[in-house]
Amino acid sequence: MTPGSGTARKMTPLILLALLLLGSAAVPLAHAQSSTAIATVTVGTNPGGSAYDSAKGEVFVGIYGSDTVSVLSDSTNAVVATVTTGAEAYDPVYDPAKGEVFVTNDGANTVSVISDTNNSVVATVKVGSQPYGIAYDSGKGEVFVPNYASDTVSVISDTNNSVVATVKVGYSPHLAAYDPAKGEVFVANYGDNTVSVISDTNNSVVATMNVGSEPFGVAYDPAKGEVFVTNSGDNTVSVISDSTNAVIANVTVGSTPYFATYDPARGDVFVSNGGGNTLSVISDSTNAVVATLTVGSQPHGISYDRAKGELFVANWNDGTVSIISDTTTPPGCSAQSSSSSSTAGASSGAEGAVIATISIPPSSGELPGFGSAPSAVAYDCAMGEVFVADYFANTVSVISDSNNSIVATVGVGQNPFGVAFDSAYTEAFVANYGSNTVSVISDSNNQIVANIAVGSSPEGVAYDPARGEVFVTNHGADTVTVISDSTNKVVGTVTVGSAPIAAAYDPAKGEIFVSNNNDSTVSVISDTTNAVVATVKVGSLPQDMAYDSAKGEMFVASTGSNSTSVISDTSNTVVATVNLGGGPYGIAYDSAKGELFVTVGENSVSLVSDVTNAVTATILVRGGPIGEAYDSAKAEIFVADGSSGNVSVISDSAPLSTVTSSTSGVSTTSSASAPPVTTASTSSSSGSSVAISWNYLAVVAINAVLLLILGGVLAAKRKTGRDSP
Repeated sequence: MTPGSGTARKMTPLILLALLLLGSAAVPLAHAQSSTAIATVTVGTNPGGSAYDSAKGEVFVGIYGSDTVSVLSDSTNAVVATVTTGAEAYDPVYDPAKGEVFVTNDGANTVSVISDTNNSVVATVKVGSQPYGIAYDSGKGEVFVPNYASDTVSVISDTNNSVVATVKVGYSPHLAAYDPAKGEVFVANYGDNTVSVISDTNNSVVATMNVGSEPFGVAYDPAKGEVFVTNSGDNTVSVISDSTNAVIANVTVGSTPYFATYDPARGDVFVSNGGGNTLSVISDSTNAVVATLTVGSQPHGISYDRAKGELFVANWNDGTVSIISDTTTPPGCSAQSSSSSSTAGASSGAEGAVIATISIPPSSGELPGFGSAPSAVAYDCAMGEVFVADYFANTVSVISDSNNSIVATVGVGQNPFGVAFDSAYTEAFVANYGSNTVSVISDSNNQIVANIAVGSSPEGVAYDPARGEVFVTNHGADTVTVISDSTNKVVGTVTVGSAPIAAAYDPAKGEIFVSNNNDSTVSVISDTTNAVVATVKVGSLPQDMAYDSAKGEMFVASTGSNSTSVISDTSNTVVATVNLGGGPYGIAYDSAKGELFVTVGENSVSLVSDVTNAVTATILVRGGPIGEAYDSAKAEIFVADGSSGNVSVISDSAPLSTVTSSTSGVSTTSSASAPPVTTASTSSSSGSSVAISWNYLAVVAINAVLLLILGGVLAAKRKTGRDSP
């Protein structure tokens, strides 16, 4: 028996599934890859949909034939629990705000609510006739359930587990997907070849579009702002733009496509082909099939486990789940690239040149007499863009890496200083030092989608893709705020050292490293427990950090000691110290070269080999370099030049003799390796000479005065002084 059997309305799916058994033998698998699964787990009779629980590292699979849900651990790939639900359990969805899993019971006209704490049913909700698919709306805290035989969608509040609305849609609705950028739910109507779009603001249908024959599954791609709809009757996938609600492409896939899911690390959509025992992999950049993978018999539900980079595929006919490793993550869209050049560290100064300088124009919101002050940079792998926070302008500039021009300017909170890109939701999280908030920017429209209150004087930001969380250092509170990226709500606060500045994620250990400026330490936070598991003494006044995935090491720039400390993540001890001079501040890791780019002093960037832990080259940039980001797609480093109001773009392979200056999209070429600067010599704390431009000193001095005035009340209450960014 399959989902939808038992009534006249269910005969069409029955006939379809019967044809699948014949079709699977007839469909050629010319592009199929054999033995793609890294594991196959027996779960029960007729597994249907599946859902990934990021908090527990578990996958929930609806077992239609036994009225249960199987719970798989992604660490052991074994069933760790079996939960009895209603009749014909089919499709689950995970609610991260409540730590619960909602499962449709097709034969009982109910939805079971399972707590992931104890894997037990905590509520049963009566919905329409033959509930089939399910989607979680993180913006409203609601669950949308298409009812196949009622032609409706039931809306359940996760606050009280009750139906708060019933929406009339098309004929025989199957599966659904939530679009957080638009606040809409897309529902595939199997019986009339349409997709209904429901606004979650008023729970009404705002658009209906025609798609292919017998639409079944739906997946939302946040990177492109597109919805992928599987058409089981004509072996295609319709691609819908959520900005126009129009079909912009049709992709031919395997036989009888059922479910679809989006892989944010690859920028691909995976489609289960029930009639071909395969998965079609669609690139969202070309809307073309780039691979076909062999799985079990009649695959149904697919869920993506971002912590492991794996896909869990429920195979209806053989009662198994195929686990596929996503090992071809494109550079930049994972937490760190694990590749490193075999010649890493061999640079002799013939590579690493400034190839462009991008002017960040002053904003009308800046203080009189102040120019722009770019401070932090983050790379957006999905769009090929770079987000640059401007501390004085209270804006974020968005730069296209294809032409090194500004494509958008987004107003954020007061004094933005840190920024990090969330590849799963394709959003930039910006720490606003002066307003104690974090602004969340969608890269699909460069608009603010959320503002989150955090601790005092937030500075650094780090994204943890395994947990789907963002860690924000609160410089004035000695804490780190933990934000869930699915709800944009604070889920934890961790006490660290004095005056934390930067944060960096270590994917190998599942840990966050936090530099504490006042006590010259680094706190190591476990993302499993959100507790400090180690404190490491480093150089004086630690600032920015970067994780070297090839070596399993964290590099920490220490301004006060003119050095970079190298911490092994195996022992959480300093294993090397690189002397730099000039007060190092920002740092970025180049995975292709195995090099660290460190901003030093008034106008230079030092290249450090991770093989020798020695400086191999020095590159001149504009005045006051601060934050950096590595663009893996272009093999370029973007450097925020704080006092000159520019962003320097460094190629990690270009000759040093070429510089391109770009202002408002106009480029000119010069033979100079860096712009001339007026400098004064000042003595550092270690006795070495540091070149500092007069305009940079003026900006820093005035900025410090402003911060002292604004923070007067705080300073009066605290005995320990705080360093301004």
